[in-house]
Amino acid sequence: MATRAFPWKTVLIVSGLLLLAGLIGGYLVVMRGAVQAYYGAEYRAEPLPAAMLGTPPPTFRLTDVPWFSERLDHGASSSLRMLAAQQGRLVPRATIDFLTGITWGARPIPRRSGFLPGQDVEAGLLRAAPLLGFTRRFVTTDSADDFVRAVKTAIAGGRAVRLALDRAMLLEQRGLVPHSVVVVGYDEAHFEYYEPWCDDDARCTPAERPAGHPGLSVPTARLLLAVESLSLAMQYPWVYQFVVLEPAGAPAIDLSTLLAINGRGLIGQRTAGPSVGSVAVEDTAKALERHGNDVVTPELSGGVALAAAVRRDDAEALVTLFPARPELAKASEALDEAARQYAKAHQALQAKALEQATAALKEAAKADLTAGRVLLDAADAGAHSLGGRVAPPW
Repeated sequence: MATRAFPWKTVLIVSGLLLLAGLIGGYLVVMRGAVQAYYGAEYRAEPLPAAMLGTPPPTFRLTDVPWFSERLDHGASSSLRMLAAQQGRLVPRATIDFLTGITWGARPIPRRSGFLPGQDVEAGLLRAAPLLGFTRRFVTTDSADDFVRAVKTAIAGGRAVRLALDRAMLLEQRGLVPHSVVVVGYDEAHFEYYEPWCDDDARCTPAERPAGHPGLSVPTARLLLAVESLSLAMQYPWVYQFVVLEPAGAPAIDLSTLLAINGRGLIGQRTAGPSVGSVAVEDTAKALERHGNDVVTPELSGGVALAAAVRRDDAEALVTLFPARPELAKASEALDEAARQYAKAHQALQAKALEQATAALKEAAKADLTAGRVLLDAADAGAHSLGGRVAPPW
């Protein structure tokens, strides 16, 4: 009887696969740890305190919150605008965009090719709140019951609540769409919210509605799923989070610091994780070159369309906020050019003309880079030439 040879090849293959799986698993663990460390350092999350777990009435709705909505997705800045307006700070949305950096630059779309215009939303809201005269409280918990109770307690106590969530899950659609809404009321089984992004007239139309206007209703269970979905996609070290604003001292703006932050946001960089800023836009163009229609998704196309709109707003904001700074006109011109190129890219994507879309995205990235460098040069010129810390016009 022949002796059966020891299956060295099979052993080596299996061992190699196990080693590879271990390396990949270890890398993912390290990356998840790095991401969660970033959230801990940058978001200043506050574990849900017992003081926020009150005994709210069965039903309640606020009548002092205006409803601001637009055709495009300005959810984060419009949500902050609504929370500030409730407490007497009425600020143009483009100004909030500048203070937060929400539209200045580009950030990756979770689990998708492409980008969304702007910087990290939560870090931007943290930075902007004191400039508007508030303290931003970012409250977190892993308990669904405590989350619901705390949100109801805040509303019954007179505070509108901003929620970050997955809009696709909220509307029972496919995909993943990071978004913000403002919750203004509740009953035993539903929450009432103001939607900042009214792109479907069957749900809501874009408008600035007066305080107390009836909002949209969502079952509590569906709202929880939408918050959970975003938390899972973003790898947050918590499951649920919400934001409220509390009054703070008189604000002052360090203009040079804001110019530098937004300049760096536009320029961007390549990181150990996803790239940001103009580098992210350039990477999107390269992905189109390599993979073609495989990476063309509604999220990618929507991000490009939004970039075209917000770059025009960014250009106008520079002129409005810095009328005595002629050198910033060069940045405004570059942002206008970026807006034109993003619009061309979006049109080309709609027509499936991928070569033209790729070329336009590369030109948009160059224009963003130019604008960012002008802002950094202006910031480096010194706070004294920009007026230093000045009182805001609100």
